[in-house]
Amino acid sequence: MTDRTTKPEFSPDMLRLFLRARCLHAVSSGVICDIKAARAALRKRAGVTAAAFDVAWAGRLHKAQTRLKLWGALGLVPADHGIVLSDDGGQS
Repeated sequence: MTDRTTKPEFSPDMLRLFLRARCLHAVSSGVICDIKAARAALRKRAGVTAAAFDVAWAGRLHKAQTRLKLWGALGLVPADHGIVLSDDGGQS
């Protein structure tokens, strides 16, 4: 039996994994020519600074507002799952 109370994880480390997967997929599918271009396109879509994106890419981004922008650019909205991100890198 499946536990339906389990909520998805939107941690900084999970964001790192999703960012890398999205960029690798864009390159491997031929949509974008290289990782650098894929990162730039995703960063611009999210509307975040290069520095903030670099911190997220490393899995160390804790600021909730910036994480929300990046998750939104990935097509995932924590609020759709009843989750609120906090500035300590957590969620509730």
